[in-house]
Amino acid sequence: GVSQHNGVHMYLQKKLTAIVMVSAIALSGCATTLPVNYSPSSTMTVSGAVAIAPFTYLPATTGKVKPNQIRNTALGSAMFDQNINVLVRDAVFKELRFVGVNVKDQDKKLSGEIQEFLMDDLGYSVDWTLRVKYVVTDQSGIKYEAVKGTKRNTNKFVNIFGSLNETIKLNVEALLKDPVFVQTIQ
Repeated sequence: GVSQHNGVHMYLQKKLTAIVMVSAIALSGCATTLPVNYSPSSTMTVSGAVAIAPFTYLPATTGKVKPNQIRNTALGSAMFDQNINVLVRDAVFKELRFVGVNVKDQDKKLSGEIQEFLMDDLGYSVDWTLRVKYVVTDQSGIKYEAVKGTKRNTNKFVNIFGSLNETIKLNVEALLKDPVFVQTIQ
């Protein structure tokens, strides 16, 4: 009955496997809110100083998705327990701090416009697309502006959180590999 179902449900919540997580997203018609915790993992070293300002999530501001949803192509919704603009902004903050950038209050501010965050999960694999327009400003105006796009393909049954984190990390590394950005934050 119901109590047995609740017991199984509680067990699965505690012991989620990669397959269960992917199935929850790929197969459920109902929206499942997934907790997400970003851990920085870049092995790069970059110096400089820039504060991280709020980010915007274009697909949510245009009404295509909810603020806490990544667009996906299969049935169900990829809903997270925090808004995507906050998730990506905080990930950028953690990753920049992790590689050595001073992110305390600075005159220069890095903001981002998340233009696309797509999980194409139809078929046997998942194609991830993350496109962010990064902008560095100071009192005099815009000092740096560039769009960084990340595309990657993962197995459908890998850990979705690992894939999400890796996609964001690769996007931040594309920013950190841009010599114009690095020069701007010196």
